Amino acid sequence: MYTDAILIARLAHEIEDRFRGARVQDAGQLEDGRFALVLWRKGRTQLLSADLFAPTPLMTAEDGELPIAAEPGFVRAAGAALRGKTLTAARALEGERVVELDFAAQSRFGVPESYALTYELVPRFGNLVLTKGVIVVAALKEFRRSGKASRSVRAGIAYEPPPPRAGKSRLLLSSAPSAESIQTNQLYVYRDETGALLQAHVVALEQFAQSVCERAPSLLDVFGELRVSGGAPIVSQDDDKVRADAGRLLEERERKFRAELARIEEGLAEAASRDALRAQGDAIYARLHELPPSERKAAKSEAADLFARYKKAGSAATHLSRRRTSVRQSLEEAEELRWALERADHDQVREIMQLVKPRRAKPGAPKSRAKKRAPLQAITPNGSRILVGRSPLENAELTFRVASPRDLWFHARGQPGAHVILQRDDRAEPDADDIRIAAELAALHSKGRKSSKVTVDYTQRKHVRKRPNAAPGLVFYTNGASLVVEPRDSMNIASPKEKKR
Repeated sequence: MYTDAILIARLAHEIEDRFRGARVQDAGQLEDGRFALVLWRKGRTQLLSADLFAPTPLMTAEDGELPIAAEPGFVRAAGAALRGKTLTAARALEGERVVELDFAAQSRFGVPESYALTYELVPRFGNLVLTKGVIVVAALKEFRRSGKASRSVRAGIAYEPPPPRAGKSRLLLSSAPSAESIQTNQLYVYRDETGALLQAHVVALEQFAQSVCERAPSLLDVFGELRVSGGAPIVSQDDDKVRADAGRLLEERERKFRAELARIEEGLAEAASRDALRAQGDAIYARLHELPPSERKAAKSEAADLFARYKKAGSAATHLSRRRTSVRQSLEEAEELRWALERADHDQVREIMQLVKPRRAKPGAPKSRAKKRAPLQAITPNGSRILVGRSPLENAELTFRVASPRDLWFHARGQPGAHVILQRDDRAEPDADDIRIAAELAALHSKGRKSSKVTVDYTQRKHVRKRPNAAPGLVFYTNGASLVVEPRDSMNIASPKEKKR
Protein backbone atom coordinates (compact mmCIF):
# COMPACT_ATOMS: atom_id res chain seq x y z
CA MET A 1 0.00 0.00 0.00
CA TYR A 2 1.17 3.53 -0.82
CA THR A 3 0.34 6.73 1.08
CA ASP A 4 0.32 10.33 -0.13
CA ALA A 5 -0.27 13.72 1.46
CA ILE A 6 -4.04 13.44 0.92
CA LEU A 7 -4.27 10.17 2.86
CA ILE A 8 -2.11 11.60 5.64
CA ALA A 9 -4.43 14.63 5.85
CA ARG A 10 -7.36 12.20 6.26
CA LEU A 11 -5.39 10.34 8.93
CA ALA A 12 -4.76 13.54 10.91
CA HIS A 13 -8.47 14.41 10.74
CA GLU A 14 -9.45 10.96 12.07
CA ILE A 15 -6.97 11.17 14.93
CA GLU A 16 -8.31 14.57 15.97
CA ASP A 17 -11.90 13.39 15.68
CA ARG A 18 -11.28 10.25 17.73
CA PHE A 19 -8.75 11.44 20.30
CA ARG A 20 -9.11 15.19 20.76
CA GLY A 21 -9.46 15.81 24.51
CA ALA A 22 -7.88 12.43 25.36
CA ARG A 23 -5.44 12.39 28.27
CA VAL A 24 -2.02 10.74 27.89
CA GLN A 25 -1.66 8.06 30.55
CA ASP A 26 1.70 6.75 29.37
CA ALA A 27 4.11 6.40 26.45
CA GLY A 28 6.22 3.37 25.65
CA GLN A 29 7.63 0.91 23.14
CA LEU A 30 5.62 -2.16 22.19
CA GLU A 31 7.22 -5.59 21.93
CA ASP A 32 7.39 -5.31 18.13
CA GLY A 33 9.31 -2.00 18.31
CA ARG A 34 6.43 0.42 17.64
CA PHE A 35 6.04 3.61 19.66
CA ALA A 36 2.67 3.95 21.41
CA LEU A 37 0.72 6.51 23.43
CA VAL A 38 -1.82 5.27 25.96
CA LEU A 39 -4.78 7.64 25.56
CA TRP A 40 -7.85 7.81 27.81
CA ARG A 41 -11.06 9.43 26.63
CA LYS A 42 -14.67 9.05 27.75
CA GLY A 43 -13.99 6.03 29.90
CA ARG A 44 -12.02 4.11 27.22
CA THR A 45 -8.29 3.53 26.95
CA GLN A 46 -6.63 2.90 23.58
CA LEU A 47 -3.12 2.78 22.15
CA LEU A 48 -2.26 5.21 19.37
CA SER A 49 0.68 3.34 17.84
CA ALA A 50 3.15 4.25 15.12
CA ASP A 51 5.36 1.98 13.02
CA LEU A 52 7.74 4.54 11.53
CA PHE A 53 10.04 2.02 9.84
CA ALA A 54 7.60 -0.23 7.98
CA PRO A 55 7.60 -0.13 4.14
CA THR A 56 4.43 1.93 4.58
CA PRO A 57 4.81 3.90 7.85
CA LEU A 58 1.56 3.41 9.77
CA MET A 59 -0.40 4.89 12.64
CA THR A 60 -3.06 2.66 14.18
CA ALA A 61 -5.54 2.77 17.07
CA GLU A 62 -5.90 -0.46 19.00
CA ASP A 63 -6.74 -1.97 22.35
CA GLY A 64 -3.92 -3.36 24.50
CA GLU A 65 -1.35 -2.32 27.07
CA LEU A 66 2.32 -1.40 27.18
CA PRO A 67 4.80 -4.12 28.12
CA ILE A 68 7.19 -3.71 31.06
CA ALA A 69 10.58 -3.49 29.36
CA ALA A 70 13.71 -1.41 29.05
CA GLU A 71 12.90 1.78 27.16
CA PRO A 72 15.07 3.77 24.74
CA GLY A 73 15.96 7.34 25.65
CA PHE A 74 13.41 8.93 23.32
CA VAL A 75 10.57 6.86 24.82
CA ARG A 76 11.54 7.94 28.35
CA ALA A 77 11.72 11.60 27.29
CA ALA A 78 8.34 11.47 25.53
CA GLY A 79 6.70 9.73 28.47
CA ALA A 80 8.05 12.23 30.98
CA ALA A 81 6.90 15.20 28.87
CA LEU A 82 3.45 13.96 27.82
CA ARG A 83 2.06 12.03 30.79
CA GLY A 84 -1.01 13.85 32.08
CA LYS A 85 -1.20 16.14 29.04
CA THR A 86 -4.28 16.39 26.85
CA LEU A 87 -4.28 15.99 23.06
CA THR A 88 -5.60 19.35 21.84
CA ALA A 89 -5.14 19.14 18.07
CA ALA A 90 -3.95 16.94 15.20
CA ARG A 91 -2.95 18.35 11.83
CA ALA A 92 -1.11 17.33 8.69
CA LEU A 93 1.68 19.36 7.14
CA GLU A 94 0.22 20.57 3.87
CA GLY A 95 1.45 18.57 0.92
CA GLU A 96 3.60 16.25 3.04
CA ARG A 97 3.31 12.94 4.88
CA VAL A 98 3.71 14.51 8.30
CA VAL A 99 1.24 14.47 11.21
CA GLU A 100 1.65 16.80 14.20
CA LEU A 101 -0.12 16.18 17.50
CA ASP A 102 -0.37 19.03 20.03
CA PHE A 103 -0.53 18.36 23.77
CA ALA A 104 -1.16 20.76 26.66
CA ALA A 105 -1.46 20.49 30.42
CA GLN A 106 -4.92 20.92 31.87
CA SER A 107 -4.54 24.20 33.69
CA ARG A 108 -6.83 27.07 34.62
CA PHE A 109 -4.00 29.47 35.31
CA GLY A 110 -1.75 31.24 32.83
CA VAL A 111 -0.40 29.72 29.64
CA PRO A 112 -0.51 25.91 29.75
CA GLU A 113 2.67 23.92 29.19
CA SER A 114 2.51 22.49 25.69
CA TYR A 115 4.43 20.01 23.55
CA ALA A 116 4.11 18.74 19.99
CA LEU A 117 4.80 15.24 18.69
CA THR A 118 5.59 15.16 14.97
CA TYR A 119 5.23 11.89 13.05
CA GLU A 120 7.21 11.90 9.80
CA LEU A 121 5.50 9.08 7.88
CA VAL A 122 8.00 8.96 5.04
CA PRO A 123 8.96 5.48 3.70
CA ARG A 124 12.56 4.57 4.61
CA PHE A 125 13.04 7.94 6.32
CA GLY A 126 10.39 7.84 9.06
CA ASN A 127 11.02 9.72 12.29
CA LEU A 128 9.28 10.91 15.44
CA VAL A 129 10.21 14.28 16.99
CA LEU A 130 9.17 15.81 20.33
CA THR A 131 9.25 19.62 20.40
CA LYS A 132 8.47 22.37 22.89
CA GLY A 133 7.66 25.53 21.01
CA VAL A 134 9.90 25.21 17.97
CA ILE A 135 12.82 23.57 19.81
CA VAL A 136 13.52 19.85 19.53
CA VAL A 137 13.40 18.13 22.93
CA ALA A 138 14.15 14.62 21.63
CA ALA A 139 13.93 12.62 18.40
CA LEU A 140 13.71 8.94 17.63
CA LYS A 141 16.48 9.46 15.05
CA GLU A 142 18.86 12.39 15.51
CA PHE A 143 21.20 13.49 12.73
CA ARG A 144 23.20 16.47 11.53
CA ARG A 145 23.12 18.24 8.18
CA SER A 146 25.49 16.46 5.80
CA GLY A 147 25.89 15.47 2.19
CA LYS A 148 22.97 13.04 2.48
CA ALA A 149 20.88 15.04 4.95
CA SER A 150 19.55 18.43 3.92
CA ARG A 151 18.55 19.34 7.50
CA SER A 152 19.50 18.68 11.13
CA VAL A 153 17.26 17.01 13.70
CA ARG A 154 18.74 16.98 17.20
CA ALA A 155 17.90 18.16 20.69
CA GLY A 156 18.26 21.86 21.41
CA ILE A 157 17.83 23.26 17.90
CA ALA A 158 14.76 24.49 16.02
CA TYR A 159 12.75 21.79 14.28
CA GLU A 160 12.82 21.72 10.48
CA PRO A 161 10.15 19.67 8.68
CA PRO A 162 11.24 17.29 5.91
CA PRO A 163 12.04 19.07 2.63
CA PRO A 164 9.30 19.02 -0.07
CA ARG A 165 9.33 15.90 -2.23
CA ALA A 166 10.10 16.16 -5.90
CA GLY A 167 7.79 14.55 -8.43
CA LYS A 168 4.12 13.62 -8.33
CA SER A 169 2.10 11.12 -6.35
CA ARG A 170 2.11 7.53 -7.60
CA LEU A 171 -1.68 7.45 -7.06
CA LEU A 172 -3.69 8.41 -10.14
CA LEU A 173 -6.79 10.23 -8.90
CA SER A 174 -10.01 10.29 -10.89
CA SER A 175 -10.81 13.74 -9.47
CA ALA A 176 -9.20 16.32 -7.23
CA PRO A 177 -10.54 15.88 -3.67
CA SER A 178 -11.87 18.86 -1.75
CA ALA A 179 -10.96 19.53 1.87
CA GLU A 180 -14.48 18.50 2.89
CA SER A 181 -14.31 15.20 0.98
CA ILE A 182 -10.95 14.39 2.58
CA GLN A 183 -12.57 14.66 6.00
CA THR A 184 -16.05 13.22 5.41
CA ASN A 185 -16.10 10.79 2.46
CA GLN A 186 -15.96 7.09 3.07
CA LEU A 187 -12.77 5.52 1.77
CA TYR A 188 -12.46 3.53 -1.44
CA VAL A 189 -10.78 0.28 -0.38
CA TYR A 190 -9.39 -1.97 -3.12
CA ARG A 191 -8.71 -5.70 -2.73
CA ASP A 192 -7.53 -8.53 -4.96
CA GLU A 193 -9.57 -11.67 -5.65
CA THR A 194 -8.35 -13.28 -2.40
CA GLY A 195 -9.50 -10.30 -0.31
CA ALA A 196 -5.99 -8.99 0.34
CA LEU A 197 -5.74 -5.23 0.77
CA LEU A 198 -4.22 -3.42 -2.22
CA GLN A 199 -4.88 0.29 -1.68
CA ALA A 200 -7.24 2.79 -0.06
CA HIS A 201 -7.99 6.44 -0.78
CA VAL A 202 -10.59 9.16 -0.26
CA VAL A 203 -11.46 9.19 -3.98
CA ALA A 204 -11.62 6.54 -6.69
CA LEU A 205 -8.29 5.43 -8.16
CA GLU A 206 -8.10 4.82 -11.90
CA GLN A 207 -5.44 2.10 -11.81
CA PHE A 208 -7.54 -0.09 -9.49
CA ALA A 209 -10.73 0.05 -11.57
CA GLN A 210 -10.59 -3.75 -12.20
CA SER A 211 -10.07 -4.63 -8.52
CA VAL A 212 -12.74 -5.43 -5.95
CA CYS A 213 -13.83 -2.12 -4.37
CA GLU A 214 -15.66 -1.54 -1.11
CA ARG A 215 -16.30 1.51 1.07
CA ALA A 216 -14.93 1.93 4.61
CA PRO A 217 -15.27 4.77 7.13
CA SER A 218 -11.87 4.73 8.86
CA LEU A 219 -8.30 4.93 7.60
CA LEU A 220 -7.04 4.04 11.09
CA ASP A 221 -8.92 0.73 10.79
CA VAL A 222 -7.55 0.13 7.28
CA PHE A 223 -4.02 0.75 8.55
CA GLY A 224 -4.71 -1.65 11.42
CA GLU A 225 -5.72 -4.37 8.94
CA LEU A 226 -2.63 -3.67 6.83
CA ARG A 227 -0.33 -3.96 9.81
CA VAL A 228 -1.83 -7.27 10.96
CA SER A 229 -1.94 -8.85 7.50
CA GLY A 230 1.45 -7.59 6.34
CA GLY A 231 3.60 -9.80 8.58
CA ALA A 232 5.46 -12.91 7.43
CA PRO A 233 5.51 -16.20 9.38
CA ILE A 234 7.80 -16.15 12.37
CA VAL A 235 10.99 -18.09 11.81
CA SER A 236 12.31 -19.43 15.08
CA GLN A 237 16.00 -19.59 15.92
CA ASP A 238 17.79 -22.44 17.57
CA ASP A 239 17.46 -22.13 21.35
CA ASP A 240 21.01 -23.27 22.08
CA LYS A 241 22.47 -20.70 19.68
CA VAL A 242 20.38 -17.87 21.14
CA ARG A 243 21.34 -18.96 24.67
CA ALA A 244 25.03 -19.13 23.74
CA ASP A 245 24.94 -15.72 22.02
CA ALA A 246 23.24 -14.13 25.02
CA GLY A 247 25.77 -15.71 27.38
CA ARG A 248 28.67 -14.42 25.28
CA LEU A 249 27.25 -10.90 25.20
CA LEU A 250 26.74 -10.93 28.97
CA GLU A 251 30.30 -12.18 29.51
CA GLU A 252 31.67 -9.35 27.35
CA ARG A 253 29.53 -6.82 29.19
CA GLU A 254 30.69 -8.04 32.61
CA ARG A 255 34.34 -8.00 31.52
CA LYS A 256 34.01 -4.43 30.27
CA PHE A 257 32.35 -3.20 33.45
CA ARG A 258 34.81 -5.02 35.74
CA ALA A 259 37.73 -3.40 33.92
CA GLU A 260 36.07 0.01 34.26
CA LEU A 261 35.39 -0.63 37.94
CA ALA A 262 39.09 -1.42 38.49
CA ARG A 263 40.06 1.90 36.85
CA ILE A 264 37.53 3.73 39.00
CA GLU A 265 38.91 2.18 42.18
CA GLU A 266 42.42 3.27 41.17
CA GLY A 267 41.16 6.79 40.62
CA LEU A 268 39.38 6.83 43.98
CA ALA A 269 42.49 5.49 45.73
CA GLU A 270 44.51 8.34 44.26
CA ALA A 271 41.79 10.80 45.24
CA ALA A 272 41.90 9.47 48.81
CA SER A 273 45.65 10.15 48.96
CA ARG A 274 45.34 13.67 47.56
CA ASP A 275 46.36 15.26 50.88
CA ALA A 276 49.67 13.43 50.61
CA LEU A 277 50.18 14.94 47.13
CA ARG A 278 49.69 18.42 48.54
CA ALA A 279 52.01 17.71 51.46
CA GLN A 280 54.72 16.57 49.06
CA GLY A 281 54.33 19.77 47.02
CA ASP A 282 54.48 21.95 50.16
CA ALA A 283 57.57 20.09 51.32
CA ILE A 284 59.36 20.83 48.04
CA TYR A 285 58.63 24.56 48.35
CA ALA A 286 59.67 24.51 52.03
CA ARG A 287 63.19 23.36 51.16
CA LEU A 288 63.42 25.17 47.83
CA HIS A 289 65.79 27.78 49.28
CA GLU A 290 68.19 25.00 50.29
CA LEU A 291 68.63 23.79 46.72
CA PRO A 292 71.25 25.09 44.29
CA PRO A 293 69.82 27.60 41.76
CA SER A 294 70.33 25.09 38.94
CA GLU A 295 67.94 22.57 40.59
CA ARG A 296 65.19 24.97 41.65
CA LYS A 297 63.42 25.03 38.26
CA ALA A 298 63.06 21.24 38.17
CA ALA A 299 61.84 21.21 41.79
CA LYS A 300 59.19 23.86 41.05
CA SER A 301 58.02 21.81 38.06
CA GLU A 302 57.72 18.68 40.23
CA ALA A 303 55.76 20.62 42.87
CA ALA A 304 53.44 22.07 40.21
CA ASP A 305 52.76 18.56 38.91
CA LEU A 306 51.89 17.36 42.43
CA PHE A 307 49.53 20.30 42.98
CA ALA A 308 47.85 19.65 39.60
CA ARG A 309 47.29 15.99 40.54
CA TYR A 310 45.93 17.12 43.90
CA LYS A 311 43.41 19.43 42.25
CA LYS A 312 42.38 16.87 39.63
CA ALA A 313 41.92 14.13 42.23
CA GLY A 314 39.61 16.36 44.24
CA SER A 315 37.35 17.26 41.32
CA ALA A 316 37.24 13.66 40.08
CA ALA A 317 36.26 12.04 43.38
CA THR A 318 32.56 12.98 43.20
CA HIS A 319 32.22 11.90 39.58
CA LEU A 320 34.04 8.61 40.20
CA SER A 321 31.83 7.78 43.17
CA ARG A 322 28.68 8.29 41.10
CA ARG A 323 30.08 6.27 38.22
CA ARG A 324 31.11 3.45 40.58
CA THR A 325 27.51 3.17 41.77
CA SER A 326 26.28 3.03 38.18
CA VAL A 327 28.82 0.39 37.12
CA ARG A 328 28.06 -1.78 40.14
CA GLN A 329 24.36 -1.62 39.24
CA SER A 330 25.20 -2.63 35.66
CA LEU A 331 27.20 -5.61 36.94
CA GLU A 332 24.32 -6.60 39.18
CA GLU A 333 21.97 -6.39 36.22
CA ALA A 334 24.25 -8.59 34.10
CA GLU A 335 24.48 -11.13 36.93
CA GLU A 336 20.67 -11.15 37.22
CA LEU A 337 20.30 -11.75 33.48
CA ARG A 338 22.95 -14.49 33.48
CA TRP A 339 21.14 -16.30 36.30
CA ALA A 340 17.83 -15.92 34.46
CA LEU A 341 19.43 -17.26 31.26
CA GLU A 342 20.67 -20.38 33.04
CA ARG A 343 17.16 -21.35 34.10
CA ALA A 344 15.24 -19.99 31.07
CA ASP A 345 12.93 -22.23 29.07
CA HIS A 346 12.13 -22.05 25.33
CA ASP A 347 10.07 -18.83 25.46
CA GLN A 348 12.21 -17.03 28.04
CA VAL A 349 15.50 -17.42 26.11
CA ARG A 350 14.33 -14.96 23.48
CA GLU A 351 12.88 -12.66 26.09
CA ILE A 352 16.24 -12.49 27.86
CA MET A 353 18.13 -12.03 24.58
CA GLN A 354 15.93 -9.02 23.87
CA LEU A 355 16.92 -7.56 27.26
CA VAL A 356 20.61 -8.27 26.64
CA LYS A 357 20.62 -6.82 23.13
CA PRO A 358 17.45 -4.85 22.26
CA ARG A 359 16.79 -4.80 18.54
CA ARG A 360 14.64 -2.43 16.51
CA ALA A 361 12.34 -4.35 14.22
CA LYS A 362 13.40 -4.03 10.57
CA PRO A 363 10.85 -2.79 8.04
CA GLY A 364 8.66 -5.68 6.98
CA ALA A 365 10.20 -8.03 9.56
CA PRO A 366 7.92 -10.56 11.33
CA LYS A 367 6.32 -9.24 14.46
CA SER A 368 7.00 -11.56 17.40
CA ARG A 369 5.23 -11.42 20.73
CA ALA A 370 6.37 -13.09 23.92
CA LYS A 371 3.84 -15.47 25.41
CA LYS A 372 2.35 -14.11 28.59
CA ARG A 373 2.22 -16.81 31.30
CA ALA A 374 0.60 -16.88 34.67
CA PRO A 375 3.11 -16.90 37.54
CA LEU A 376 3.61 -20.00 39.67
CA GLN A 377 1.10 -19.88 42.49
CA ALA A 378 -0.33 -21.84 45.41
CA ILE A 379 -2.79 -21.38 48.28
CA THR A 380 -1.45 -22.02 51.77
CA PRO A 381 -3.41 -23.99 54.41
CA ASN A 382 -4.22 -20.63 56.03
CA GLY A 383 -5.78 -19.26 52.83
CA SER A 384 -2.97 -16.96 51.64
CA ARG A 385 -1.94 -16.88 47.98
CA ILE A 386 1.76 -17.10 46.99
CA LEU A 387 2.91 -16.02 43.50
CA VAL A 388 6.41 -16.62 42.08
CA GLY A 389 7.94 -14.92 39.02
CA ARG A 390 10.14 -16.95 36.68
CA SER A 391 11.91 -14.34 34.51
CA PRO A 392 12.88 -10.64 34.66
CA LEU A 393 9.74 -9.54 32.81
CA GLU A 394 7.54 -11.85 34.90
CA ASN A 395 9.10 -10.42 38.06
CA ALA A 396 8.29 -6.87 36.94
CA GLU A 397 4.77 -7.85 35.87
CA LEU A 398 4.09 -9.62 39.16
CA THR A 399 5.44 -6.83 41.36
CA PHE A 400 4.14 -3.74 39.57
CA ARG A 401 0.92 -4.95 37.93
CA VAL A 402 -0.37 -7.95 39.85
CA ALA A 403 0.55 -7.18 43.46
CA SER A 404 -1.41 -4.71 45.56
CA PRO A 405 0.35 -2.06 47.67
CA ARG A 406 -0.23 -3.94 50.96
CA ASP A 407 0.84 -7.36 49.67
CA LEU A 408 4.13 -8.71 51.01
CA TRP A 409 7.05 -8.86 48.57
CA PHE A 410 10.01 -11.28 49.06
CA HIS A 411 13.49 -11.51 47.51
CA ALA A 412 16.73 -13.25 48.41
CA ARG A 413 19.14 -10.69 49.82
CA GLY A 414 22.13 -9.61 47.72
CA GLN A 415 21.78 -12.14 44.90
CA PRO A 416 19.70 -12.79 41.77
CA GLY A 417 16.32 -14.28 42.49
CA ALA A 418 12.61 -14.38 41.79
CA HIS A 419 10.10 -11.87 43.08
CA VAL A 420 7.63 -13.63 45.38
CA ILE A 421 4.30 -12.10 46.43
CA LEU A 422 2.20 -13.13 49.45
CA GLN A 423 -1.38 -11.84 49.39
CA ARG A 424 -4.77 -12.42 50.98
CA ASP A 425 -8.17 -11.77 49.46
CA ASP A 426 -9.61 -10.82 52.87
CA ARG A 427 -6.81 -8.25 53.45
CA ALA A 428 -5.94 -9.86 56.79
CA GLU A 429 -2.31 -9.96 57.90
CA PRO A 430 -0.53 -13.20 56.82
CA ASP A 431 0.59 -15.32 59.76
CA ALA A 432 4.16 -16.37 60.51
CA ASP A 433 3.81 -19.78 58.81
CA ASP A 434 2.75 -18.22 55.51
CA ILE A 435 5.58 -15.68 55.68
CA ARG A 436 8.07 -18.51 56.25
CA ILE A 437 6.69 -20.55 53.31
CA ALA A 438 6.94 -17.55 50.98
CA ALA A 439 10.49 -16.84 52.15
CA GLU A 440 11.50 -20.46 51.54
CA LEU A 441 10.15 -20.24 47.98
CA ALA A 442 12.05 -16.98 47.40
CA ALA A 443 15.23 -18.73 48.58
CA LEU A 444 14.55 -21.75 46.36
CA HIS A 445 14.03 -19.55 43.30
CA SER A 446 17.29 -17.65 43.80
CA LYS A 447 20.93 -18.17 42.96
CA GLY A 448 21.42 -19.42 46.53
CA ARG A 449 19.01 -22.34 46.04
CA LYS A 450 21.78 -24.90 46.73
CA SER A 451 22.82 -23.26 50.02
CA SER A 452 21.68 -24.67 53.36
CA LYS A 453 20.45 -21.27 54.53
CA VAL A 454 19.53 -18.09 52.64
CA THR A 455 18.64 -14.65 54.00
CA VAL A 456 15.39 -13.40 52.46
CA ASP A 457 14.17 -9.82 52.80
CA TYR A 458 10.48 -8.93 52.69
CA THR A 459 8.43 -5.74 52.80
CA GLN A 460 5.08 -4.42 51.67
CA ARG A 461 4.84 -4.00 47.91
CA LYS A 462 4.29 -0.23 48.28
CA HIS A 463 7.89 0.10 49.51
CA VAL A 464 9.34 -1.44 46.31
CA ARG A 465 10.45 0.89 43.50
CA LYS A 466 11.84 0.33 40.01
CA ARG A 467 15.48 1.18 39.46
CA PRO A 468 15.84 3.99 36.91
CA ASN A 469 17.26 2.87 33.55
CA ALA A 470 17.71 -0.72 34.75
CA ALA A 471 16.48 -4.02 33.32
CA PRO A 472 12.97 -5.15 34.32
CA GLY A 473 12.86 -6.75 37.75
CA LEU A 474 15.69 -4.73 39.31
CA VAL A 475 14.31 -2.71 42.20
CA PHE A 476 14.98 -0.70 45.36
CA TYR A 477 13.08 -1.47 48.53
CA THR A 478 12.81 -0.02 52.03
CA ASN A 479 11.16 -0.84 55.38
CA GLY A 480 12.30 -4.45 55.06
CA ALA A 481 12.43 -7.31 57.55
CA SER A 482 14.36 -10.54 56.98
CA LEU A 483 14.29 -14.28 57.63
CA VAL A 484 17.03 -16.90 57.38
CA VAL A 485 15.40 -19.96 55.81
CA GLU A 486 16.15 -23.22 54.05
CA PRO A 487 15.44 -23.13 50.29
CA ARG A 488 12.51 -25.50 49.79
CA ASP A 489 9.03 -25.85 48.29
CA SER A 490 6.64 -27.14 50.92
CA MET A 491 3.67 -26.24 48.66
CA ASN A 492 4.91 -28.37 45.71
CA ILE A 493 4.39 -25.58 43.17
CA ALA A 494 7.82 -26.04 41.61
CA SER A 495 10.48 -28.69 41.48
CA PRO A 496 13.28 -28.05 44.02
CA LYS A 497 15.76 -29.37 41.48
CA GLU A 498 15.92 -27.35 38.29
CA LYS A 499 16.99 -29.01 35.11
CA LYS A 500 20.50 -28.21 34.05
CA ARG A 501 20.62 -26.65 30.62
